[in-house]
Amino acid sequence: MIIMGELDGYRQLYSLSAQVDDWRSDLGKRHLLTEVMFIMVLAILAGAQNCEDIHYFAKENADWLRQFLTLKHGIPHHDMYLRTLAAVPPEQFEALVRAWAVALRAPGALSAAGSQVAFDGQTLRGSLDRASGQSAVHMVSAYLVEAGFTLGSKAVDAKGNEILAIPELMRTLNLKGATVTIDAMGCQREIAATAREVGAHYQLQVKENQPTLLQNIKDSMAEATRRRRPGEGVGPKLDRHKDVDKGHGRIETRVCVLSRDLSGIEKREDWEDLSGIASVARERTDVISGKTSQEISYYIVSDPTATARDVERLARGHWAIENGLHWSLDVVWGSDAHTIRERNAAQNMARLRRFCAGMVKASAGWGCSQRQVRNRCGWNPWNLLRLLRGDVFEKERTKVMPVKMRKAREAAARVAKKK
Repeated sequence: MIIMGELDGYRQLYSLSAQVDDWRSDLGKRHLLTEVMFIMVLAILAGAQNCEDIHYFAKENADWLRQFLTLKHGIPHHDMYLRTLAAVPPEQFEALVRAWAVALRAPGALSAAGSQVAFDGQTLRGSLDRASGQSAVHMVSAYLVEAGFTLGSKAVDAKGNEILAIPELMRTLNLKGATVTIDAMGCQREIAATAREVGAHYQLQVKENQPTLLQNIKDSMAEATRRRRPGEGVGPKLDRHKDVDKGHGRIETRVCVLSRDLSGIEKREDWEDLSGIASVARERTDVISGKTSQEISYYIVSDPTATARDVERLARGHWAIENGLHWSLDVVWGSDAHTIRERNAAQNMARLRRFCAGMVKASAGWGCSQRQVRNRCGWNPWNLLRLLRGDVFEKERTKVMPVKMRKAREAAARVAKKK
């Protein structure tokens, strides 16, 4: 029996899919576009890696799907899914994915206000076509770190074009009150100005692509942190924060220093609302070999209320887009192993994966990995409705007897046996 509450997510997903313009003529049309879109999302959530997997998912679960869909002419062939991905304009598909995300989350769950939004790019290796000389599609994504969800994405022809794509993507998102973080490639005056234009603060890493700015920051931080001789006076007031973390077989110590003295920064007025410079020194020690490595990263920040603790947290949180999104898409979702050379299809499949990855991550509760959530949806299709409804999947908790109590009972049993 179908419980009405279980259909909430299904109704939202299905009704929004109906907004996609159907490019096909009515003559010879066999499958409803909304049903094709619905099957694609469910199949990817359940573990499908490509269009053939989507077809076999639908074929194996045809009886279950007929409780929601008409499937008047049976299960669509895998070519139908590929044609759909190729035919829907990327801009329309992006709008649809964003509408799904908002509809299937609690109100305000995807608000960027007060949160960190990390921008970074990823190359879709499966879209490379050497025979025709076509380069791989490169996708720039805006990742809401706290929620583990992709707010939006934009395709570019090459990695270097991220600089042009990031401001365009920013303007399509509601980033008011957020702090955007970008690696060194995104340390550009236009990007900083766009972030402030849309109401967000920025924290940008500075490397050799901005040589003058980098040298200015290094000199300013060295001068600010050096020891003063008697009678020389004091340097600028600094905010410091130290954090020690142990995990993954190493001990990492991070020291962040934030300075509000911008007197040593040339043409600082070119950087919109620049309010501080910072350095984050990291020292990593391998607990087994004892080897130690050190590095220092430099940043510019616009938020006048940010502390050294905030800067260190944002610098560390920026890696969530690499570890939580890109690594997950490669390893858990198999994006690199899926070859789609048609550019629109490659972009739209990437958007589908990012949407599904965000939904699965939100439903992965205590002790349950994203892979386990997908497996449970594949083993039992009713779990797909639970996921769309926003349920959290958790590992079954077993009552484990404390070690001391177990040992006491074992000792008592041995004594009783001897008697």
